[in-house]
Amino acid sequence: MQVQRVSLSQKVQNEIQEMILNGTFKVDEYLPSESELSQRFNVSRTTTRDAISGLVEKGFLERQHGKGIFVIDNSKNVAADSFRNMILRESYTFAEFMETRNMIEIQMVKFAADRATKKQIKNMEHYIEMMLQENISSREYANYDIAFHMELAVASQNRLLIAVYTAIEPLVKQIVVKVVESGGKVEGSSHFHLAILERMRDKDVKGAEERMKEHLAASEQMFEDSIRQNTGLEEVIMMDYA
Repeated sequence: MQVQRVSLSQKVQNEIQEMILNGTFKVDEYLPSESELSQRFNVSRTTTRDAISGLVEKGFLERQHGKGIFVIDNSKNVAADSFRNMILRESYTFAEFMETRNMIEIQMVKFAADRATKKQIKNMEHYIEMMLQENISSREYANYDIAFHMELAVASQNRLLIAVYTAIEPLVKQIVVKVVESGGKVEGSSHFHLAILERMRDKDVKGAEERMKEHLAASEQMFEDSIRQNTGLEEVIMMDYA
């Protein structure tokens, strides 16, 4: 079996990253200078510079001109962007995307039904109220629809689920916008979100899960119906529809 070599700059990068994660180098403080870091790790300035560049790309560090290298905590956003870009680069099918969305959102609602705070419940009530406005535009409706689901992610209190949903949220929004534009603002007639929220208020985990399954199945069917009507929705996500 071939052993993959790790470059010296990668080793330094890993060590600095570990020191950030364990608090040796604290968020909102500056790193030692490149010269000091080079002496600490017994490497060249070029190696140190390469290691720092890698951590800037990962969202752990920020170069501040004339000041130094600042420790930040933007790694979650960078990870979300990387995951989103991976989805967009590959020819994933719409079916694959919906299977993944179902797994994420069904697990989110199960956790949220058990863990949501009163404030989070109130926020979701507000988003539903806004969706039910008579004169709301399709895009505004979609924004509140997505806000409801993002609040669900936050209410799950699971940081990995929040990060993954944050990554796919712009893609979900593309579908929601086009489905709403094609099929109308469905909350007024179907009350999918209200049904989910009612189960959450009662901390009915199983009930919230079932209502979410119904909601996602209906959304997928509306998308498929729109494709059959030649509305061009197959171009919503940069994937091939299976």
